[in-house]
Amino acid sequence: MPIKDKNITPSVTQKLQSLGYNVADWDDSRSESKLTAEITAVLASASKKSNGRQGFPDRIYVNTHEKLLILVEEKPVVKDHDNPDIEKGAISGVKWYLSRFLNINLSTQLKKVFDNWKILGIAVSGDLSLDYQHKFNCYIISLKEEKIISLNQVTNFMTEEQFLALFNSLDEEKAVAVISSSSKKINNLLRSVDSQKRPVLLSALMIYLHRVRQNSENYTNDFPDHYKTYQPATIITNILDTVKKVLKVEGIPDEKLQTLSTELAFLSTDQTLNSTSILKDILIELETAVIPLFNNQFATNSNYDIIGKFYEEFLKYAGVSNVKKGIVLTPRHITTLFTKLIDLKDNDKIVDICCGTGAFLIAGMNALTNKIGNSSRSDKDDAIKKVKEEQLLGFELNPTMYICAISNMLFRGDGKSSIFNYDSISNPKAQEELNRFQATVGFINPPYSGKENKDDPTPKEITFLVKLLDNCSRYGVIIAPLSTYFKDDNIRTAILERHTLKYVINMPGDLFQPNASTHTAIAVFETHRKFDYANDEITFYDLRDDGFVLAKNKGRTDIYGRWSNIEKQLLNALKPTSVPDDITLVRTNINKKDEWTIYAHSKTDYSTLCEEDFIKSISDYMIFQAKRDLDILDVDLTETELLGAISSYYENNSDE
Repeated sequence: MPIKDKNITPSVTQKLQSLGYNVADWDDSRSESKLTAEITAVLASASKKSNGRQGFPDRIYVNTHEKLLILVEEKPVVKDHDNPDIEKGAISGVKWYLSRFLNINLSTQLKKVFDNWKILGIAVSGDLSLDYQHKFNCYIISLKEEKIISLNQVTNFMTEEQFLALFNSLDEEKAVAVISSSSKKINNLLRSVDSQKRPVLLSALMIYLHRVRQNSENYTNDFPDHYKTYQPATIITNILDTVKKVLKVEGIPDEKLQTLSTELAFLSTDQTLNSTSILKDILIELETAVIPLFNNQFATNSNYDIIGKFYEEFLKYAGVSNVKKGIVLTPRHITTLFTKLIDLKDNDKIVDICCGTGAFLIAGMNALTNKIGNSSRSDKDDAIKKVKEEQLLGFELNPTMYICAISNMLFRGDGKSSIFNYDSISNPKAQEELNRFQATVGFINPPYSGKENKDDPTPKEITFLVKLLDNCSRYGVIIAPLSTYFKDDNIRTAILERHTLKYVINMPGDLFQPNASTHTAIAVFETHRKFDYANDEITFYDLRDDGFVLAKNKGRTDIYGRWSNIEKQLLNALKPTSVPDDITLVRTNINKKDEWTIYAHSKTDYSTLCEEDFIKSISDYMIFQAKRDLDILDVDLTETELLGAISSYYENNSDE
């Protein structure tokens, strides 16, 4: 039934149309036919007159499949935007309707229904088409916190995909906040423990809390129900035994359990841990704050590397730089992007030969299981089980990160994936596993070292690339420092004798901030097909901006929800039908020993040059010159260390 007194403004209608919406989907006159029974029940007594009668906002948008509900209050003039009268003001009006959905106003049955809904409220006044003659506010309701939260970063209507991405981003921000807070708290509790042992202990404690239920060995882990009554020494006695049993039930082989025993041997002799409630306090923090992150919708649908973030946070709070060890954790949106850069198939077998905490394996697992879940095949459950048990392989030499990877995959519902504590480059056992596994796809973010000489045998990034490509039958994808793509001419030429380079994507310079300032690029290869210099074109793309911004205490986050569109533009640009612009998108043949980077093949864009660009270019060159002469081009330094090195360089080389 149409509602007669609604404020439907033309500029909002035009904006919705420009975003591709069917405006009728926002029209409240269809409310009875498009709303769920539960939404109708809430609005049945939502009249602004507080008389217990039904009340509807000016526009309502509902996607029952995605559980997305958007309520809109519009006012034709800006002066009514902030009016506190709920019948006259846009903000007060939309907050009135949002408040109807808060837990305090709902029955127990309705509370349960709306727990999984994404509910937005939008207040808009004036003419949206005129920059300075409208106001726009967006809000969400937190059912758990029972309050309305303002989203200042949302300044206009967005596509449905962007609205949904907004909630994923908010969930991630909440997870980051919890992880950061808990990491700091636990790290402080473990002040007496060596910083490198803390992440291993953390992983063991999380596995200790993993609730294994009835299975083939009929083992039930009931320690999570009783540890609060244990004395410190009893907890320590039980930790290793319990963790071993849990992992054995989950299919982890004995040789992996031995690595864990070695890493946790210090527990029995640590006097502080044996005489205080530290471990119990940590277990309580993990059980109440961290482990729930694995059990909600965010964890199910996200590739966010929870254990990886813990590792990163632990080292940060302990004052240890993981970057100096060549360890650079891959951002979640990049691990997901890898799975979209190739034609991933249900039966693909994915390998990461330096898997760290397992971020790429998580992304690959999620991509395959989602693909199977959305298919029409009748054996979905068996196929998904096969993915988890047979289609993932990882190697990690660092014992700390290796244990983290096992616990990470375990809490992702995959304790049985093959992750080995081997050096994938030189250990014959690793090659045996690679030969057995027969990978079709490889993802990798290798340790950033670039050494590999008689004084330092640490493998170069390109050495990892060669190993990966030679052991994958379809595709190999890598993210590595830019130097990987223009140094080592002979190795790069040899690679193209066996494999075909398809895409190179230069990434934002601050991609790994605040942990590293390394400039990187992604390369995608079709393996075991010799590159044809005459006919094969390579697509180069300059992704200068991924939409993420560096936020204090949060790292780089997609706070404005821009990545979804940027990713879509990138994937469209990589299609053969896209039109190159020769500046940010270049499709070209290359010659032997040509650099694999867009800067060697693109035109210079002079249209935006200014004096500041000139000054920056001179400054960048001076920094490059100093780093080159000091042989620190591939060394990650803090800003303070870099500034000191460059200052000393120019002081020592001045004419004065």
